[in-house]
Parts: sequence; structure tokens; C-alpha cells
Amino acid sequence: MSWGSSIFENAVGYWLESNEAPNDDATAKEIASAYARAARTVSPRQFTSKPIGLKSEQLIFGGFSASFKLARLLSIGKPNAAVWLPAASSIVAYWTAVTFSPMPPPPGGLVGTTNITVVPGLPTPLNFQIGSAFQEEDPHKVAESLNSAMENHLMTVTGLWTGTAPAAPSPIPYVFPWVSLK
Repeated sequence: MSWGSSIFENAVGYWLESNEAPNDDATAKEIASAYARAARTVSPRQFTSKPIGLKSEQLIFGGFSASFKLARLLSIGKPNAAVWLPAASSIVAYWTAVTFSPMPPPPGGLVGTTNITVVPGLPTPLNFQIGSAFQEEDPHKVAESLNSAMENHLMTVTGLWTGTAPAAPSPIPYVFPWVSLK
């Protein structure tokens, strides 16, 4: 299974379409909740391994809440990409040192001991993509563009699986660097 695109897009799209948010924090909370649900479905691109050490969605809520506040403060014209750095940075922080199940092992592996993100991605260009998403007019287009930004970011997350590989007469240490989440 991979990043829960439909989970994220549907939740955010219908939330924005309902236009019932009492304030920006309610929207930040919905985005964070949808992100956390979708994030539970990811795995490294090279093999299937689920995250077991995800952080609280409050981290993402705080980033989007701060970005929405900045956008309101700078209400002249469209917000520049710097406004979206708190949101983007919160997503990067969310993936910092996330542990994944060491089993099943990657190709060539036998028994795993650790599996962790070592590069959680970068806030740029994610902040530009988040900003572009909020320029869309249609709520479902906003959700679709945000989802695309999240998927693009996941391709920049990398990690390291450590364990053993088969060898005679006994297994040997084995390190498998994985690149990108799906």
C-alpha cells in the first residue's frame, strides 16, 4: 500500500467544500488529521515496511495554523512562499527519525534490527507547492494540489534499514539505504 491519496484528498476536499470551518485552526486541524491518517499507509519505495513511530498530528496542526496566521497578517496580495514555511517545516519535522518496522526485510536482507528515516526531506520546495495549492479556486483542486505536494515531499524522504543478510556459515551485517516513501 502507499500514501493514502484518497484519504487525504477526500477529507480535505470535502472539508473545504463544506465551508463550515469556524476558523483557520479548524481547517489546520482537519488537514493535520487527514495527513496523519494518510501517513500511516506509507512504506519505503523499495520494499514494504510500515511506520511504527509516527509523531502526533499536533505537529502538523501547529505548522498549518502558523502559516494561516501569517497569511492573514500579510493579507495584501497573495501570500508568498515564506508564509508556508511553518506548514512545510512541520511536515519535515513529522518525518524526522521516524521508525519503520524492520520486518519484512528489504531485498537481500534476512533479519532487521532498525529501520529509520535519516533525511526527512526539505521544507523547500514543499512550501512553494503548498502555497500554489491554496491559490486554486475549487476546494477539490486545493486538496488535489496539496496531495501532490505531499507526494512530492515523500519522494525526498530517505532512510536506512540495518540487519543481517544470508551468508555461510552465518548471517553477516547488512545495511540497506532506501530512497523515498510511497
